[in-house]
Amino acid sequence: MDYLTVSQSAFLSACLATLILCSITLYQAIKDFWKGILLIGLFGQLIWAAALFFSYLSESVNPTQLLIAEYLRYTLWVITLGIFIRKRAVLRLWPTPLKVLAVSVIVVNILTALQILFPGTHANTLLTLCFLFLAISGLVLTEQVIRNLNTHRYLKLLGLCLTMVFTFDLFVYGNQLVNGSIPAFVWQARAALALVASIALSIGSLIFKQHTSNRAIFTVSRPAAFFSSAALTSVVLVILASLGSFYIQQQGFLASYIFTVFLVMGVAIIFALLISKQFRQQFDVFVSKNFFSLKYDYRLEWLSAIRKLSSLNSGDSEEYYSKLLRILCSALKAKRGAIWINNGQTVALKTSNLSFNLPVSEVAVDEPFVKAMLKDNWIFVPQSRTPSMAENNALLPDWALESEQIWAITPLIVQMKLIGFIIIERPLVNVDVTYEDRDLMTNLSTQLSSHILLHQQESQILEAKQLETYDRLSSFIMHDVNNVIAQLALIGKNAEKHRDNPAFISDMIKTVDNSVIRMRNLIQKFNPTSLLNNESLSLNEIMTEVVESCSDKKPIPTLTIEADCTVNADKQKLTLSLKNLVRNAQEASQEDQPVNVVVSQNKITITDSGEGMTPQFIQDVLFKPFQTTKSENGMGIGAHLTKSYLEHINATLDVQSELNKGSCFTVTFAGAKP
Repeated sequence: MDYLTVSQSAFLSACLATLILCSITLYQAIKDFWKGILLIGLFGQLIWAAALFFSYLSESVNPTQLLIAEYLRYTLWVITLGIFIRKRAVLRLWPTPLKVLAVSVIVVNILTALQILFPGTHANTLLTLCFLFLAISGLVLTEQVIRNLNTHRYLKLLGLCLTMVFTFDLFVYGNQLVNGSIPAFVWQARAALALVASIALSIGSLIFKQHTSNRAIFTVSRPAAFFSSAALTSVVLVILASLGSFYIQQQGFLASYIFTVFLVMGVAIIFALLISKQFRQQFDVFVSKNFFSLKYDYRLEWLSAIRKLSSLNSGDSEEYYSKLLRILCSALKAKRGAIWINNGQTVALKTSNLSFNLPVSEVAVDEPFVKAMLKDNWIFVPQSRTPSMAENNALLPDWALESEQIWAITPLIVQMKLIGFIIIERPLVNVDVTYEDRDLMTNLSTQLSSHILLHQQESQILEAKQLETYDRLSSFIMHDVNNVIAQLALIGKNAEKHRDNPAFISDMIKTVDNSVIRMRNLIQKFNPTSLLNNESLSLNEIMTEVVESCSDKKPIPTLTIEADCTVNADKQKLTLSLKNLVRNAQEASQEDQPVNVVVSQNKITITDSGEGMTPQFIQDVLFKPFQTTKSENGMGIGAHLTKSYLEHINATLDVQSELNKGSCFTVTFAGAKP
């Protein structure tokens, strides 16, 4: 078959396939009115295929008729796509870029019609540029239809077919700009593509029976938007390259140099988009502002957060909170932040990757801004210029108001309980907090709060199991010790038979009595329910006894008494608790490092210059039962029992420590009397 026969067959097939598609669509338009709109574009496609077919039948080809057919094809498809978008939103609600595109399409259509009817000197070049613009417009409008009208699978198939048609047209007219003509095989390829699209749409019309009576809803995928916009940019770059090549051929070396400069700049921009996170975020913000009705895809953000939370390992507490922080920051396009957790009396800094240092590491739970967060679930935006968002900013402390790097402070609340709050540093792209940011913060913070509460409950269950083990161990020890006491008591009774030897009897009785006392003390240490013998005690006398008892090991503690006061407590347990603190200070220090004990009005301060501790260790390990650094002879319950008993007598234990500098334990007795 020669070229003419192949071309006739190709366009005849495309014409017949389009005619069949029009017939099917016309029949279905009786029930589905929206398919009547589709007939507008299909009619233009039919005119185009028929005109090309008949041009190959006639001996003389009329270029004007072919140009009119090409013009009608683009124009009617653009009108069809515009009507589809118009069904979703009235013109006044269209985004500004879409309005500009609509006006530009009208202007280019008028210009194209004038060039066809009244060709000028550079009519061919101008018409090629106009058709290129119409093809790009068709691609953009097709993309908007696919994104925003997502109620019928047939529309997706239509979008796929039109995308292939318009994309191929871009390359067709780009090639014409460079070479000045369109090769014959390209026309045959256009006919084949039209045939395939018509057959696919005909099959889709018969398969996809769903009606579109439901209201269309804008549904936008951000990843798709990013990459489709990048794809559209690539197409534009191809066109610019074609234009540049044409310009080079016409203008010589200077044009080549200018074209090379712009090409390098374009490549640099694309490279920056690939490697620069800040540049990508700025591009994302631009796309969000101009092409989306919503800033966030809440469904994707929610699913992403759930997926990340489900993969968290709660074993490592510090890493656990760091990952929680990254989940919220990544959703808000922020890079840094800090998590604060409620410890009962204070809300303390748990983990932070802020680029600046906060002047405080804990705040009281009765701070005004903390109360406002709990009462109203209020998200603070310290630097907001919006009155509604800055309404409660007067409650913030000075360090939060003065820092320009704090973007937002969002509470962690679940079951009407304040778990803590999160400070979010200003993102790389400096944008103000909007109501959408606040909505996303609220939703994700609630999810994070529930996860943190579950994490804390798991820790409490683990501690309860450890304490249960401790109780069982205590019962076992008490059982054995009671047996020893009974035996010693029996020996004491039998010793009466040896009363003839006064020296033996005296030593035996003393040994037995001391053993009984030691065993009973051991029982009391392991039995938290033992009876307490509270009395008025002098802190001066208690600490003098403790320091004397601990002077058998180095470094020997030094005692300074600034004032004396009395407290109501059990002497044995208070002495044991304070002795544990002094012993810990000695064990943490070298023999030549001082351990100082100071008794003031209602406080006891124990200071050492030993190894020191990290804040994380103090919060998560120091007072936890069965957590010990004494691998050989420690059970890890001394600090826990000490803190528990001091809290029982209404005293507080504060710990300040710094690695390689030492620690300071301060016991404050609320009910002390001078």
